[in-house]
Amino acid sequence: MKAKLELELKDIPLEKIQNTLIEILYTLKAIGIIEDGNFEIHTPNGIVTEKCILQKSRVIA
Repeated sequence: MKAKLELELKDIPLEKIQNTLIEILYTLKAIGIIEDGNFEIHTPNGIVTEKCILQKSRVIA
Protein backbone atom coordinates (compact mmCIF):
# COMPACT_ATOMS: atom_id res chain seq x y z
CA MET A 1 0.00 0.00 0.00
CA LYS A 2 1.24 3.53 -0.75
CA ALA A 3 0.31 6.95 0.56
CA LYS A 4 1.18 10.40 -0.72
CA LEU A 5 1.48 13.32 1.68
CA GLU A 6 1.90 16.95 0.67
CA LEU A 7 2.94 19.60 3.18
CA GLU A 8 3.18 23.37 2.99
CA LEU A 9 6.39 24.13 4.88
CA LYS A 10 7.25 27.29 6.79
CA ASP A 11 10.29 29.35 5.88
CA ILE A 12 12.81 27.64 8.16
CA PRO A 13 16.31 26.38 7.37
CA LEU A 14 16.33 23.59 4.81
CA GLU A 15 18.57 21.42 7.01
CA LYS A 16 15.97 21.54 9.81
CA ILE A 17 13.19 20.52 7.42
CA GLN A 18 15.25 17.67 5.97
CA ASN A 19 16.32 16.41 9.41
CA THR A 20 12.75 16.54 10.72
CA LEU A 21 11.41 14.56 7.76
CA ILE A 22 14.22 11.99 8.14
CA GLU A 23 13.34 11.63 11.85
CA ILE A 24 9.66 11.15 10.99
CA LEU A 25 10.51 8.40 8.47
CA TYR A 26 12.85 6.72 10.98
CA THR A 27 10.19 6.81 13.70
CA LEU A 28 7.45 5.43 11.43
CA LYS A 29 9.80 2.64 10.38
CA ALA A 30 10.84 1.91 13.99
CA ILE A 31 7.25 1.53 15.18
CA GLY A 32 6.35 -0.70 12.25
CA ILE A 33 4.01 1.58 10.31
CA ILE A 34 6.13 1.76 7.16
CA GLU A 35 8.70 -0.47 5.48
CA ASP A 36 10.49 2.38 3.73
CA GLY A 37 9.91 5.95 2.66
CA ASN A 38 11.37 8.93 0.87
CA PHE A 39 10.59 12.58 0.31
CA GLU A 40 11.22 15.49 -2.01
CA ILE A 41 11.44 19.09 -0.85
CA HIS A 42 10.76 21.43 -3.75
CA THR A 43 12.82 24.61 -3.40
CA PRO A 44 13.35 27.54 -5.78
CA ASN A 45 16.79 26.05 -6.53
CA GLY A 46 15.67 22.48 -7.15
CA ILE A 47 14.61 19.34 -5.34
CA VAL A 48 16.15 18.13 -2.07
CA THR A 49 15.68 14.54 -0.90
CA GLU A 50 16.67 12.50 2.13
CA LYS A 51 19.81 11.49 0.22
CA CYS A 52 21.13 15.04 -0.26
CA ILE A 53 23.89 16.41 1.93
CA LEU A 54 23.27 20.02 2.86
CA GLN A 55 25.47 22.81 4.12
CA LYS A 56 24.09 26.29 4.79
CA SER A 57 20.85 25.35 2.98
CA ARG A 58 22.75 24.36 -0.17
CA VAL A 59 23.19 20.89 -1.61
CA ILE A 60 26.85 19.91 -1.53
CA ALA A 61 26.40 16.24 -2.44
